[in-house]
Amino acid sequence: MLNFLCNTSEELNYNCFMNVLFIGDVFGKQGRKALNAFLPKIIKGKKIDFTIANVENCTHGRSINKKHYKFLKTLGIDVFTFGNHTWENPEIYGILTNSDIVRPLNIKNNLREARIGKGSRIYKVKNIKIRVTNMLGLSANCKNMQTNPFLLMDEFLNEIKNEKTIHIIDFHTNATSEKNAYLLAYANKVSAIIGTHTHIQTADNKIYKKTAYITDAGMTGPSEGIIGAMPQTILDMYRQKVIHFKLDPDISKYQINGVIIKFDNKTLIPKKIERVNLIEGDKYNGK
Repeated sequence: MLNFLCNTSEELNYNCFMNVLFIGDVFGKQGRKALNAFLPKIIKGKKIDFTIANVENCTHGRSINKKHYKFLKTLGIDVFTFGNHTWENPEIYGILTNSDIVRPLNIKNNLREARIGKGSRIYKVKNIKIRVTNMLGLSANCKNMQTNPFLLMDEFLNEIKNEKTIHIIDFHTNATSEKNAYLLAYANKVSAIIGTHTHIQTADNKIYKKTAYITDAGMTGPSEGIIGAMPQTILDMYRQKVIHFKLDPDISKYQINGVIIKFDNKTLIPKKIERVNLIEGDKYNGK
């Protein structure tokens, strides 16, 4: 049985808290190299109990293949979340039903993508239940596959209203205003809302009405590209030379971005959310 008796000192007792690491969008080879270099040290040094990673850009910027999925599992990732690029690697269909895969929940029912895998799952860690839900925002470019994430969340929370879980949402969308709106809509109704998709880590990590929040957890991948991609094609797009840009991964120094959330094991309320931001060459001992 867990001991919920915490120290009265400022030092946080491990048995009193659940430490959850959320890793921002893993992008390409540099993202995988960053995880290999930093993730085991972070898990050990920060006493991480549960690790979630958004991997929709893991394999050459487009979803994830089986080889990379298996590799990341060996590094200590417990759950994989996704976004608008979920289905762009054909190998994804071979792992979508795995218990550690959480694809976007709000996909239109008439689509094949809505019938394979789950958009919300429950896991048990240290005798505590953690629900992970993946949602696509309206401003995410997903070929109009998604339904309204606000209306669906209203219905979904009503269905699970009697659950006692730590409920973490990966809200994958483009507009920062939409992410902020999601916080105001569901603060105190879910445990954490973690924004993903824009690949730029924001500095607004906070706890608002008992909900941990950050507009964007950032990107785990090349540090000097543009949203992880080689700059030239995206610069050409801005100069109107091309209509669509390629997500060819950049090969600059790797970085890891994310957040660590500390939850009270008894109340399940988040007590702290801190950013993770490390770049290749940083001397990091896990502390």
